[in-house]
Amino acid sequence: MIDTILVSLAVMAGTFALAGVPLRCWQFASGRLRARVPRHAIAQATFSLFSVLTLVPNALAWIYALYVVVRDFSCRGNCPPAGVTSAIAVGLLGCAYVLLESFLFTARRRGPPQAQPVIPDKPG
Repeated sequence: MIDTILVSLAVMAGTFALAGVPLRCWQFASGRLRARVPRHAIAQATFSLFSVLTLVPNALAWIYALYVVVRDFSCRGNCPPAGVTSAIAVGLLGCAYVLLESFLFTARRRGPPQAQPVIPDKPG
């Protein structure tokens, strides 16, 4: 029962990823994601490195999932049941997309606002 729920969640995340991965790649290429990262040098450097390390596998998984879906549903003749390999590919894409979104969530996180120092009034 729990296995079915996990697979269903992965496939559902994969269906969202079919639209989300191209959107995130476009945002990364246009610089919209970098504008939301804190201005620290370390934050900028780690964002540059890890965004590429997560976007490239997501883009490859997206291409592969689309390829498998097209291949599954355009097959004529003696083919395995259509949709099984598509569900697996889309589920794997969903797992990769969850990792991408969790990285972006933590990368864009801002620290707590720093309190302004209180300056006491001058006597007199």
